[in-house]
Amino acid sequence: MRNLLLLLVCTALSAAEERPPLVPGTLDWDWVGNSHSTFTPGAENGVGQWVQNFIDEMEVAPDGTVMVGCEWDEGGRSLGLYKDGRTNNSCLGKNDRQGGHKGCGWGTGNSAMTVVGDQILCASVDGEFFRFGWKPGDIDSARFRDATKHEFGDVNNDKEAVRLIGMNARDGKVAILAADGRVQVRAQADWKMLGAFTAPGAIDLCWGSSGTLWLIDSTSVREVTAAGAATGRMISDAGTPSAIALAPDGRLVICDDGLRQQVRWYEIKGTPKLLGTFGQEGGVRAGIPGAAAPDKLMRPAGANFDAAGNLYVGLRYDELTPTGGFILRSFDPAGKLRWEQACHVFSECLDVVAEKDGSLTAYGFRSIFKKPVGAERGAWKLDAITLDSRRQTEDPRYKQALLQATTTFRLLDGVPYLFTWGSGGNSPLEVTRLDADGRLGAHLATLTKSGPWAFDVDARGDVWYDQDHTEILRKKRKGGTWGEAERFPLPAGMTKLERLAYDSENDRMYASGYTDAATKPNGEWGLMGRALMRIDGFTSGKPKIIWNIANLRLDDDQMPPKAFAWAGDYLFTAACKPTAGLRGQIYVYRISDGGFVGRISAPLEIAENTGWIDLSHGIRARLLPDGRYCLTQEDNLRAKVIIHYWTPKG
Repeated sequence: MRNLLLLLVCTALSAAEERPPLVPGTLDWDWVGNSHSTFTPGAENGVGQWVQNFIDEMEVAPDGTVMVGCEWDEGGRSLGLYKDGRTNNSCLGKNDRQGGHKGCGWGTGNSAMTVVGDQILCASVDGEFFRFGWKPGDIDSARFRDATKHEFGDVNNDKEAVRLIGMNARDGKVAILAADGRVQVRAQADWKMLGAFTAPGAIDLCWGSSGTLWLIDSTSVREVTAAGAATGRMISDAGTPSAIALAPDGRLVICDDGLRQQVRWYEIKGTPKLLGTFGQEGGVRAGIPGAAAPDKLMRPAGANFDAAGNLYVGLRYDELTPTGGFILRSFDPAGKLRWEQACHVFSECLDVVAEKDGSLTAYGFRSIFKKPVGAERGAWKLDAITLDSRRQTEDPRYKQALLQATTTFRLLDGVPYLFTWGSGGNSPLEVTRLDADGRLGAHLATLTKSGPWAFDVDARGDVWYDQDHTEILRKKRKGGTWGEAERFPLPAGMTKLERLAYDSENDRMYASGYTDAATKPNGEWGLMGRALMRIDGFTSGKPKIIWNIANLRLDDDQMPPKAFAWAGDYLFTAACKPTAGLRGQIYVYRISDGGFVGRISAPLEIAENTGWIDLSHGIRARLLPDGRYCLTQEDNLRAKVIIHYWTPKG
């Protein structure tokens, strides 16, 4: 192999050097997966608008402000306020984010919170009760007031700690529910203990209008006194209740997370009586299975009315924080959608394809988004939910949601498939076959064991992956099945393979990793390596290295890129950490000769407020029919996928 043509293209760049120029041509950007992407250049961390990763607890104030708590949000919005289609602009935190806090969300990571009057209360997973003051109706007015230690402990650091999962306040009293069934009643003013009892199996609670408490477990709803004594009143037709709340007019509102996937409300004066329901019965499977619609609810996790009779419903893809997502919808008294806020993605990279009419479709492992021709930036709409996590409980996209990070879509013999894998080295490659109309899907096959860092699915549907970084394997598709693995050696000079991509039309392999010349430094882990090769005739028996970029550009921490992708005439690498002070930088190389073309970057307000590239395949690339290159890039920090459009000059 030593006599193979070898063209070394050296392109080292230190952090001290100036940023290379942007690529020639026209650049534009977009985003999908979150309702917001609003930032201010130079703003401190925690400022801006995005919808949080998950929903654990939800409360609705009489004025229509919705408070949502979660244990984890990558950007720190663990306690979010929502009203009239926007969220608070500055994240809440202990000491207003000025120090003395720990854990997610400046200490506010929680699964139990409530609002009462001008106070917002939450129980942090770090072992404290927090109190914030706010001006009702003004979601930007909330400010930290005080914190008090509680005896349930720090869930993240204490093995004996118990998670608090429910909280509700009324008439100067706060009811608190722990995961082990302990219920405490405390004074709102100073957290003084007023009473306690146990309710084994309880998962949520709320005060009734007469000083009693309503408790739910997975099968029942029952009323008890503030001391825990049963009153004898129960609701037996609530399905699989997941959350409960008291509406301003006294109705008891219950989320049914069973097969009905609805919100139900009851009159509770005297014998409880069902008054109404909302949501198409069957949820995701109602009507056209998988097709999105405002009144098709999915895993309802919180609901209530405001004083004007508007309904607010909090939904999620699954209950597995932080991958579960969060969709908040507001409906008027007639059931018409008023507004929606949503976080559909976390630690995920989507695949965008062009349709015949010029519109774009973005595929994730459980959601599909559409963008019409001419639509403005960010105007992607949820088109389908391809996973029914209530019924498809054995699907890896539910059981191992965090391991479904990157998606490749392929239409093979007229059948739509999703190929998904994890963040790197921790997952197998899974295949989902979508139904005839390309919406609801079902798991078809697991094609690899956990472990590979290099994955690709070529245009023919053949699957490529590494074996212990030392060998390349291919499973060829035969209809809807895949054969036994064929084995190929690494390119000459490569000592450790980290990433690969195969061009089936040209029998061309792109491979990155470490070589005899570009060795692996001690401690470097999870990156695409320091060398990138193009190998033609890869399966011919006489592979030929056309070029080798021997030293890829480094980021400010002197690390090589995290991921690469190719399309058309270009290959794209994505930096893991900031490069020359900017995050999410992409470097472009010509496929013809490996020459460097330039840099792709989002505007400053994005490049200063995006996360690291964490995924082994955190960038995807497509050449669109109109000549634009479309690149998708993960952004965990603000829970979205960034999209770059590039039209090369000339």
